Amino acid sequence: MRAAITNLNMSAGPLDDLQQKVLEFARATEAPEESFLMKRFSPDDRDQVQSIIDGLTLSLISYCYHRHPRGENVHEVMEKLDSVDPDSDEARELESRADDAAALQIPFIVTLNRMVEQYYDLRCRLEDRLHVKK
Repeated sequence: MRAAITNLNMSAGPLDDLQQKVLEFARATEAPEESFLMKRFSPDDRDQVQSIIDGLTLSLISYCYHRHPRGENVHEVMEKLDSVDPDSDEARELESRADDAAALQIPFIVTLNRMVEQYYDLRCRLEDRLHVKK
């Protein structure tokens, strides 16, 4: 009996952790409070799990669209820089533009890399739930 209770507690922990991770990811991607991602779901309901996977994907895409810093593309500015005289006023101006663009984009890219790793982990864990035989 004690082993059954221990197994029950052990199996409930990872599911609660999964629920919590989904909630944290939804908040990090700025999902609205009324979103289904902010509510508990049944990890045994294949349709709900698939909806959560799809919702997380859309939430990440939406976050990228709304939070991506608008401005120049660092790589495009650097390509222009490669085609001008290194000691020219134009080169100095392009370097300044590249620095400004990088200052906006690098924090976003760092955050996005972390979010993509979290998304991948969550997606794998949720897809594992889809493959659990009932």
